[in-house]
Amino acid sequence: MKPRPPSLVGRLLLAQIVPLALLAAALALAGVLAAMQVVEKTSDRLLAGSVASIVAQIGTQDGRARVALPPWSLGLLDSPERDAVFYAVREGPRLVTGYDDLPRLTPPPPNETSFSYARMRGYKVRVAQSTVMIPGVREPVVVTVAQSLDSRHASVRDLLPNLIGLPVLLVAVAAGLVAPAVRWGLGPLRRLAGNLTARAQAPRPDLAPVTSADAPIELSPLVDGFNRLMGSQERFTRALERFSADASHQLRTPLSVIIANLALLERSAATPREKALLGDSRSAAANLLRVLSQFLALARSEAAATEGSTDLKALLNTIRIEAARAFPEAEVLARAPADLPPARGNPVLIGELLRNLVFNACAYGDGQVRVLVYALEGAPGVLIWDNGPGMDETELRRVLAPFSRGLAGQVRSGTGLGLAISRSIADRLGVSLAMRARRPRPGLVASLTFRAA
Repeated sequence: MKPRPPSLVGRLLLAQIVPLALLAAALALAGVLAAMQVVEKTSDRLLAGSVASIVAQIGTQDGRARVALPPWSLGLLDSPERDAVFYAVREGPRLVTGYDDLPRLTPPPPNETSFSYARMRGYKVRVAQSTVMIPGVREPVVVTVAQSLDSRHASVRDLLPNLIGLPVLLVAVAAGLVAPAVRWGLGPLRRLAGNLTARAQAPRPDLAPVTSADAPIELSPLVDGFNRLMGSQERFTRALERFSADASHQLRTPLSVIIANLALLERSAATPREKALLGDSRSAAANLLRVLSQFLALARSEAAATEGSTDLKALLNTIRIEAARAFPEAEVLARAPADLPPARGNPVLIGELLRNLVFNACAYGDGQVRVLVYALEGAPGVLIWDNGPGMDETELRRVLAPFSRGLAGQVRSGTGLGLAISRSIADRLGVSLAMRARRPRPGLVASLTFRAA
C-alpha cells in the first residue's frame, strides 16, 4: 500500500522547524565558541598581568638577576575554583626562583608575551611567558607563569546559559509559533474546503463558481481552474437533465399510441398464438412506458426546487384516491391527527415520494395498506405498511438501489425505479427514509421523518 503523503500543514511545519532547529544548533555552537574565546582572552590578560608584575620586580645583584616576588603578583590569578598556579624566573639556563620542573617552552622575543598550553604535575595548564633584557645581566631573563584551567571552565559554564540559552529559547518560541501561524494562514483554505463540502452534501449540489474572496491570493489560479471545471460540470448536468426529461416526454406519446394499437390488434387476432404475441408486445410496451414515466418523474424531481411546505393530510387523501383507481383490488387506510404540522419541502416532490411508496405497497401488499401520519416533537412522520410477503435482510439492503427488485417484484411487472426515486427525493429534501420488515407479521414497513416547516 502506497504511504499517504504528509499534509500541507505537516510540510509547512517541517519546512519551518527543520531550518529553525539547524539555526538553534548553529547559534549554540557559536555561543560555545564565543564563550570560550571571551574567557580565554580575559584569563590571558590576567595571566599576562601576573607576568608583568613579576617582571617589574626583577633587579640585579652582582651581575645576576634577582626577584623580590610580591604576594599580589600571583594573587591576580586567585579564583573560587582555587586553580593550581606555577611560576618560574630563569636567567638563561639558571633558575632564579620558582618551580624548576615547570616545562621549558620556546621563549618569545624580548618585551613580548606568548601563550601556550602544557602539562604540569598532572594538570593541563595555560602558560604565559615574557622575555626581558635586564641591564647589567648578560643572559635574557624569561618569566613563566602557568595556571590550571578550572576557573576558565567554570567561567565558560557560567556564560553558556546566556550565550546559548537565549538563542535556543528564541528559536524554540519561533518554532512554537509556526504551527498557529500556519493554521491561521490556512484558515481561508479551510473555510473554502468547508464551503465546498457543504455544497457537495446539499440535497442538490451547488455548482456555482467560488468567489476569489474565499481563498488566499496564492490559490487564485486554482480557484479559477476549479470554477471553470464547475461551469463545465454545471452545463453538462443541466444538459443531461434536459435530455432525460425531453427524451422521456417525447417517447411517451408514441409508446401510448403503440400500446393502444397493440390492444386493438390483440382483440382482432385470428389465432391464439397471434393474440399471445400481441399481448406480450403490449405488456412490454406498457412496461417501457412505466420506465419512461419514472425517468420523467426523476428528472422533474432533480430539477424542482426543494423549498416549500406541504399539508401531508390533504396530500395523502389525494394519493389514496389515486391508488384506489390504479389498484381497485387494494384497500388503503389512512389516519392522521387533526393538528398535524406541515412538512418542510416541495409539495410536488413529497407527493412523488409518498405516491411511489403507497403504490409500491398496493402492488405487493396483498390487498391492504395502512398509512399512519403522526407528529413527534414538532416534526411530522409517516408510516406505511402492508401485508405482503415482505423482504429478508439481504433484499432490504439493496431494495432502494435503481432497478433493484425483491423476490415478490420479480414475478410481477415493474420498473424497479420507484423506491430508488423515493430515496433520491428523500435525500434531496433531507427526509429520513428507512425500510424494514414487519415482524412478527408478514409485510414491509416504510418509515419517513420530515422536517417541520
